[in-house]
Amino acid sequence: MKKYVMIGLLTAAIFNGNVANAATTVVDFEGIFNWDLIDGYGGLSGWESMAGQVSSYSEFEPHNPELGENRLHTRAGELTFDQGPVIFQGMYYNYWGFDTEISFSLFFQDQKVYSSPLDAANQPSDIYWLASGYSGLVDKIQFHGQSSDGFIVDNLTYSAAPVPLPASAWLFISGLMALAVRRRIR
Repeated sequence: MKKYVMIGLLTAAIFNGNVANAATTVVDFEGIFNWDLIDGYGGLSGWESMAGQVSSYSEFEPHNPELGENRLHTRAGELTFDQGPVIFQGMYYNYWGFDTEISFSLFFQDQKVYSSPLDAANQPSDIYWLASGYSGLVDKIQFHGQSSDGFIVDNLTYSAAPVPLPASAWLFISGLMALAVRRRIR
C-alpha cells in the first residue's frame, strides 16, 4: 500500500511541476565603470538612452551593505531585456528632486502592461526596495522623470520567463505511469 501512495505522490508532484524557472538575474553595477555600461550589460540594451553614470555610494550615504559600492545615477530612459520576455521583480530605487511626474512603465510586445506612478513628495530619503507590482511578462522598462536631478537604481532584478517542460518529458511520465498500472494489474 505504501508503494502506491508513493507512486501517487510522485505523479502529483510531476504534474504540478510542469514549468521550470530560470535563475534570477541581479544587475548590480559592481566592478564596472561608465564605459563598461554598454548594450548587453546585465542582459539589457538601451543604456545610452539612460544618460546615466555608474558611481559609488559615498561613506555618508546610507545603504544596505548587500548593495555593494556601485549604483547607477540616471534620468529618464528605456531598457530592453535582451533574452526576450522576463518577469521584472523590482530594484533598489531612490529619487531626489522637485519633479512631480516620476514613474516607471513596463511593456510587453510594445503594449504598456503596467505603470507605476510614484509620489515624489512621499519618497523615502534613503534608497529602498521598489517591487515591480506586476508579475506578468515584460520585454521593456521605461523610466519617466522631467527634472535633471534624477534617481538611483541598484540591484535591478529579473528572472527569465518560465519554460514549459517539453513533450518528451510528458511522454516519459506517461510511460512510467503505464508501467505502474501494468505492475498493479499483475
